[in-house]
Amino acid sequence: MSFRTNLQYLRAERHMTQEQLAMLLGVSRQSVTKWEAEKSYPEMDKLIKMCQIFECSLDDLVTGDVPRCGIPVREDLDGRPTACAPAAAVDGDVPAAPLAAAPHDASLGAPAWPARAFSSGAACAIPAGPATDVCGYDEHMVAFARKIAIGVVLFILGAAAAIFTDEVMHSDGIVLLATFAFVAAGLAFTIPAGMDHAAFAKAHPYVADFYTAEEKATARRRASIAIVAGIAMILLGVAVAGLFEIESSVQVYGDSLMMVLVALGVGTIVHWGMLWGRTDLADYNKEWLETVELSDDELATLDQQSREAYLRANSPRRRGTADRKGRPAW
Repeated sequence: MSFRTNLQYLRAERHMTQEQLAMLLGVSRQSVTKWEAEKSYPEMDKLIKMCQIFECSLDDLVTGDVPRCGIPVREDLDGRPTACAPAAAVDGDVPAAPLAAAPHDASLGAPAWPARAFSSGAACAIPAGPATDVCGYDEHMVAFARKIAIGVVLFILGAAAAIFTDEVMHSDGIVLLATFAFVAAGLAFTIPAGMDHAAFAKAHPYVADFYTAEEKATARRRASIAIVAGIAMILLGVAVAGLFEIESSVQVYGDSLMMVLVALGVGTIVHWGMLWGRTDLADYNKEWLETVELSDDELATLDQQSREAYLRANSPRRRGTADRKGRPAW
């Protein structure tokens, strides 16, 4: 049995769309389409990753005869049975049948059951529906925003600690120690977070837009509230410092408290601003969209924001400018 037939079966048996598999592998959906059409072949690292995803051996995936039907009916997470359509025998290089989508019940927000594949060949049904976060993008970005915000807060608190220890302890050594402790703690959050994000972006250069309009609106609304609250905390800190400045003996407490409030205000703005920014997947996909070349059919499969970003990145004027910059001067 051919590689593409095995891939189609394994993907369908797990109710996995081409887009979902592509995001797990860190490639474009068009790459998976070309593999299943035998127009190209995946690299070894992608084959190994597929073996891990499908829990099979490399031999089974590439040259094996993975059974396409006759498997026991399984139950999905909701306890409903999944069905596989009757199959015709597959011999040699007979093209695999296309994967069929299960009927979708809009009132329930889930596929209608039992699912059936309406093709002459064997095909397990893949439930239709909106894009989902199969690569853990949202969870990663929430954790990333939290760690960066904590790091920023700790950096500013280092300045607060320096002010306080300088006025109270009158020791340069203690001032440096307090500042270093907060800066080191901030770096302990920001550097690993940055490295994790870089690794995630490398593994998943393209993520399909799965956020709904309501989720984007909620993130925008929360970010706007957080920005106002953050600015209010910063202004409150300035006001507190002004009040304490009247009495010189407690001025240090006012300056330190101001820096604490500034730290909390800035941290709030950074955290909720990043949570809002995470919903702009066209910006996340920008680098990939600027390097890939898509046909009209492939472009039509992208979400609207990514399609617009691709067209902006690949406009004739920008292409001409990029070509001139890359052309050596003689």
